[in-house]
Amino acid sequence: MRKLAAIMFTDLVGYSALSQKNEALALELLKEHQELLRPLFAQHNGTEIKTIGDAFLVEFASAVEAARCAVDIQKALTAHTSVVAPERRIQVRIGLHVGDVVYEEGDVLGDGVNIASRIEPLAPPGGICVSEDVAHQIENKIDLPLELLGEKLLKGIQKPVMVYRILLPWEKEAGLLRLVRVALRKPLRARWVQAGVIVLLIAAGVGWWWTSQRVPSIRPGEITRLAVLPFANLMNDPQQDYFVDGMHDALLTELSKLAALTVISRQSVMRYKGSDKSLGDIARELQAHALIEGSVLRAGDDVRINVQLIEAAADRHLWADIFDRKLEDVLALHSDVAQAIASEVKITLTPEEESRLANARQVDPDAYQLYLKGVYNLQESWTADELWEAISYFQQAIEIDSTYAPAYAGLAEGYNNLSVFTILSPKEAYPKAKAAVLKALELDNTLGEACASLGYFNFVFDWDWQAADEAFRRAIELRPSNVGAHTWLSWYLTLVGRADEGIAVARRSIELNPLSPSCQLMLGQGYFMARRYDEAIGELKKVLEMAPNNPFAHMELAWSYAKKGMPTEAIAECEKALASPASTGNPMSLGTLGWVYGLSDRSDKARELLGQLTAQSAQRWIDPLWTAAIYLGLGDKDGAFQWLEKGYHERSPAMVYIKTPHLESLTDDPRYTDLLLRMNFPE
Repeated sequence: MRKLAAIMFTDLVGYSALSQKNEALALELLKEHQELLRPLFAQHNGTEIKTIGDAFLVEFASAVEAARCAVDIQKALTAHTSVVAPERRIQVRIGLHVGDVVYEEGDVLGDGVNIASRIEPLAPPGGICVSEDVAHQIENKIDLPLELLGEKLLKGIQKPVMVYRILLPWEKEAGLLRLVRVALRKPLRARWVQAGVIVLLIAAGVGWWWTSQRVPSIRPGEITRLAVLPFANLMNDPQQDYFVDGMHDALLTELSKLAALTVISRQSVMRYKGSDKSLGDIARELQAHALIEGSVLRAGDDVRINVQLIEAAADRHLWADIFDRKLEDVLALHSDVAQAIASEVKITLTPEEESRLANARQVDPDAYQLYLKGVYNLQESWTADELWEAISYFQQAIEIDSTYAPAYAGLAEGYNNLSVFTILSPKEAYPKAKAAVLKALELDNTLGEACASLGYFNFVFDWDWQAADEAFRRAIELRPSNVGAHTWLSWYLTLVGRADEGIAVARRSIELNPLSPSCQLMLGQGYFMARRYDEAIGELKKVLEMAPNNPFAHMELAWSYAKKGMPTEAIAECEKALASPASTGNPMSLGTLGWVYGLSDRSDKARELLGQLTAQSAQRWIDPLWTAAIYLGLGDKDGAFQWLEKGYHERSPAMVYIKTPHLESLTDDPRYTDLLLRMNFPE
């Protein structure tokens, strides 16, 4: 039987060479490639005639269907290769032709097949070449341009064939915006002389993209995982970094409230500030479908944000725009940008989300700037002076605008950190912190950060376990990509004996914050609480791959090694924790090492550390639980309970660790049961 058909010929790039080098991997990738392509053939009404080694021969009823299928194949493979290791990347060349074919004994023969198979090698890896007949039929019927490659002499074909190439979006995209992108990621001092030029480039680039018709539309559900990269400071003033970072944080926060999106956390994306890494590498490391880049320009009370949305897999620009507002309307500006991005990635907003984005309040410009300075200092604070300075900024913002809820939430976090860093005792810090967070929620009960902080205070200070659970979950409901709320909920579930639930939430927090040592640490702690010590050790070692000096990872490794009866390894990890610049003299490190020394019959060393903790407690508040741990290691239960009682009366935050495995030798003592009852600890 003879008929006219559109023929597709595909070939897997580099398959023969890979087969000789690593046959097992080659066969695995061949199967993977077939599984990726076959559903696309069916989707476009293609009929698979046969496979020839690593090649497909497919028939279509029309050239348009064949071309659309070819484009979707390359899009799918580009998306696939963007998130796999380099050695597992799959690329194909595709050739298309329309011509007579003859069906004979289940096979297809004729010039249609021959020309398609000869055109295919002319395509670049990941590309598509077509004959002139195909080009005429698909012109103006696909949203991509054609590039004339000229007449080609093809083996076995008598006459030259005019060949065209379908230009995929990532093969010939906006060099102008790429130039801007590179400039925006340079260090600030290298951008000062370029600032005016870059603004013009971005404006021109936005206009170019609005008039360009070459970018295919995004289908709903295609992009659900976003990363907002650090914004560039286009002002000649490094003192405005706090403002630029604040604009970045605000947009990230707005987007993270949208239930249909997963938004990568600030901690992970800030690693790329000033980075020269390619967008493809960044997207792979963050496992993001799309990236958002932007810049901030401010003159007095006028604020301009330039934003562009880039599909990670294809490194193609999907959209760009400029947003201008007065500083008092900056919250509406963030809502406008979030709505525009949601529209571009085709997600459906809930009525509540639409209402919130449409009703952003005005803010006093001076109060807002003080708030941003407080947040900026809080994120960079490691000393008492820096924390007090951050608190001062929040207090000044509240003096100017006593109705601005985020300032109270920031104040609560500042006081909490004073307790975390043992600058104030819990009884000094937590009442002030909780009062501030309750005021924030009184002013705005949809503030997810405040709900998360309330859950934290309910958990570590009030020991109101149910209220803590509810507050953490409410925070996640309000802001589904709130990594802090997920991390705290995981911590809570783990410590109250619901380790399996805690592990599941920890895995979700890692999805939101894939480069975070603290999220990985929480997963390791979950396995420790579940008495799965080998798995805990594996996860904690991953933390140290990301942050070799993380003292908490070393300490929790010590806990796991000690419970496995490996005191030498446990002591080594404790010593590494104490050697960390972030942990010099840290009571938790000293207490853990003293506990291990006691278990190892090195009582002299353990008592020496008891002396150090006693000396420290004369200078500042020291959490009693870590002194109790040393007594427990020495086998002195009376001493341990004496210090646990002290922790109970002082509302020690570490008392929430009372059910951890390294204290389980106390569980058969009635005093332990009594303590749990007085703390209302869940069964």
